[in-house]
Amino acid sequence: IPGILGSTLIELETDRIVWGGFVYGAADPQTAEGARLVALPYLNEDGSPTFEDTVVPDGALDRVRVQLIGIPVSLEAYHGILQSLGVGGYTDRDLEPEVGGIDYGSDHFTCYQFGYDWRRSNAENAVLLRRYVDEVRETVAERRRELGEEDPDVKVDIVAHSMGGLVTRYMLRYGEQGLPEDGSDPVLDWSGVEGIDTVILCGTPSGGSVLAIRQLLEGQDYGFPFLPDYSKEILGSFPSIYELLPRDRHGPLVMEDESDPPSLVDAATWDRFGWGLANPSMRELAKLMPDATDEERRGAARRTLDRHLDTARRFQAALDVPSERPESVRLHLILGDAQDTPRRLSVRPDDGRAKVADIVPGDMVVPRSSALMDEREDVEGVEWGPRLVSPVDWTSVVLLPDEHLALTRSPIFTDNLLYLLLEAQR
Repeated sequence: IPGILGSTLIELETDRIVWGGFVYGAADPQTAEGARLVALPYLNEDGSPTFEDTVVPDGALDRVRVQLIGIPVSLEAYHGILQSLGVGGYTDRDLEPEVGGIDYGSDHFTCYQFGYDWRRSNAENAVLLRRYVDEVRETVAERRRELGEEDPDVKVDIVAHSMGGLVTRYMLRYGEQGLPEDGSDPVLDWSGVEGIDTVILCGTPSGGSVLAIRQLLEGQDYGFPFLPDYSKEILGSFPSIYELLPRDRHGPLVMEDESDPPSLVDAATWDRFGWGLANPSMRELAKLMPDATDEERRGAARRTLDRHLDTARRFQAALDVPSERPESVRLHLILGDAQDTPRRLSVRPDDGRAKVADIVPGDMVVPRSSALMDEREDVEGVEWGPRLVSPVDWTSVVLLPDEHLALTRSPIFTDNLLYLLLEAQR
């Protein structure tokens, strides 16, 4: 299961690449047409979407195709982790068999990719993951029955990177519940663990990342002028990024005037500082809603901000409920712990400008404390001690000296991954 940006997105009717390949013909977010393909719809006053979303996921992203000055270039994304699984003997349904040149035939697969629309809420994708796990189990069970096994007990292992680990953790805890539409809390029943044996999370921001704040405030430049620049109006349409915000109790904000910091999931904070969709560019909104007035665009942006902050608050609260993990499933964590990583932002009270105020060990994206969900970090009522305090019941933790995506290409990662999957006692 890849993280945010880790699944290819295509336009349903044309198969046009929306995310995953920056080559001629791919969606360009600098144009009005491309921006509407990449962004999710905003909300009209009656709650309906402002435009139709025609984009669907198309598998995990093993390589990013880029064209620089007319020259095609291939950048590795998740090729390393797929290659590691191949070394262990796993045969991927979506890739050509490369290990040893062995032709396993069309029905021998032991590795399945969960490509999902990473723009959408992680709770929504958790529901789809639970259904996908059931589909995989039934596919394998049917094959075993064809081979003479009467009552096959099929279980799966899950390997998830970055935000994919949040999708996984929510699925384990809540199964197909998602976030109830009536605003109530989901019931923590661990209904998602059925048929799951071992889960390995890599670089998952369980406690969020301050880089999510920067993206929602400023957008993201992936290498302009050669690669696209995604505006805050596009990224602000993704509920998933709001769900990556760090927890208020971990002190992600400090005020330059030493006043009490406001809540990141309170829309009043965004209004006060003119952050993100509370202060959108009419030029960028015009790309997404060309037929609307500025007042209508501003209203749609604010409703979308309210909805996504509320979803993020509820999603985070559901994940943070302390609970013992069922004995039937193992939950392992591999994280980065040697790179300078931003953990806290300093905010000017007069204009809301934010800059990095605290650097801590991590993987350059996810602080060590966030990956561990360490409650000893500035949480009121929790005293510092020598043992980890976390609402997540980890089976084991491995720490590596690598950055966020390079974690999956590390030989140490490969060694530990394959040991946990293929050799560890269960």
